[in-house]
Amino acid sequence: MDDVLSYFGEKLINEVRDRTIRRFDMRITGKMRDENSQKLFKEVSELDENCIRLISRIIPQVVDLSIHNMLCMFEENPEMEIQVENECINKISDGLAGELYTEDGWIQRFSNQRYEEI
Repeated sequence: MDDVLSYFGEKLINEVRDRTIRRFDMRITGKMRDENSQKLFKEVSELDENCIRLISRIIPQVVDLSIHNMLCMFEENPEMEIQVENECINKISDGLAGELYTEDGWIQRFSNQRYEEI
């Protein structure tokens, strides 16, 4: 059972958390060429280095809180289930949002992006 939970956690961290952080990093450093990304890059590039560092620190925190809140939504609404290989991981975990944290949580185990515990 834990294998299904770990599988979901790894996919969530790699394909949602890390991908989102990478994309925003690319946006604020000017590596994305679409119009909206270039507008954001222009605005960020006008800030001083302290502000840019702060933005860089905030990005993963916003992503993590969004994932945390999404997982809480599944925990708090039993009619909404996450099915993986025909198993409801809502029922396997004793708290989906809590799976993200601690030294053996999904972020520490599976993420390749920065993480700052708050």
